[in-house]
Amino acid sequence: MNICSLKLRNFRNYDMAECVFRPNSICILEGKNAQGKTNLIESIYYLSHLRSFRTPSSSSLILENQDFFMIQAQIESHQRKEELKIVSMDHEKHLYRLNDPIRRYSDFIGIVNAVLFCPDDLMLFQQSPKIRRRFIDMELIKISKRYTSTLNHYQKMLKERNSILKREKVDPVLLETMTEQMIQDQIIILKQRVSFLEDLMEKTRAFYSYFTKEKEEVGARYQTFVSMDDLETNLRNAYKKSEMRDKLYKQTHIGIHKDDIDFHMNGISVKEVASQGQKRSFVLSMKLALCQIIYEKQKEYPILLLDDVFSELDDHRCQKLISILPKNMQIFITTTGNIEPFWLKDHKAYTIQVENGHLREVKK
Repeated sequence: MNICSLKLRNFRNYDMAECVFRPNSICILEGKNAQGKTNLIESIYYLSHLRSFRTPSSSSLILENQDFFMIQAQIESHQRKEELKIVSMDHEKHLYRLNDPIRRYSDFIGIVNAVLFCPDDLMLFQQSPKIRRRFIDMELIKISKRYTSTLNHYQKMLKERNSILKREKVDPVLLETMTEQMIQDQIIILKQRVSFLEDLMEKTRAFYSYFTKEKEEVGARYQTFVSMDDLETNLRNAYKKSEMRDKLYKQTHIGIHKDDIDFHMNGISVKEVASQGQKRSFVLSMKLALCQIIYEKQKEYPILLLDDVFSELDDHRCQKLISILPKNMQIFITTTGNIEPFWLKDHKAYTIQVENGHLREVKK
């Protein structure tokens, strides 16, 4: 997958910008701090996820004194080119594919498949379980339509079940119906989450070995409220056991919306033992593993976005990272200028200078 061209209007510090990118190449976005390098990465991420990785509010992405922003791109996937456009205004997103409106966000997310590494990703291990669940969900949503529809249905059923529990008199038949639908949804969601995590960690371990001379064993455990053996029976028993408490407190106390992931190193939780360098290597390895999973499922690599990736890596790890990046993947790397040219000798690479919201390709 490639972004062939990108147009921005009123996005962050870009009033009007347009740029053409080369396919299956490394694009170095070079410039001083606060010039718009990360903003450009953010616009590509937004095309993929319909959300920012820096703020929950789309309105805060609009250039000061303007009332909308636009992101427009020509993309290439499986040798087919098409136009995508997002216009955000009045707290609403207007989505277009080949100039035709798209009504449902789920039909737009994943058309552009982008994987991001940014410094805030190191907080994955310390943040709330919700963030770790979202980490898995966002990737599964992009590669599995069944997962997307099942997760959406489960969230709807959970909301309705909680609404039933809040009534003066709880209808037992209706409660049982909602619970059964949630159980069937969770069987699908749990199996996909666990399978995805196992595949992700197997590939992560292979990549992690490139970044360290030590023999740390990295992995992850999916933590849910039932045993995965005889899953359907265990789910039914768990909801029967929890029903009285749910009625008493008028809310659903168990479910996959409370699950967590324990990332570990040598069997101990990462947040307890890992250094910042080990965390960075772990997250980078997971992002590269994600790219590999997507390639295996979709027969093409996603776009890889590396924001400030070299700031805390030593020269050895920087060179190692570049050396293991696939040659047939489009990659964007932001930097203030600390990339050694010889690191890129085996890749097609070019540099775009970013200065105060203006883009200019430069000769190196």
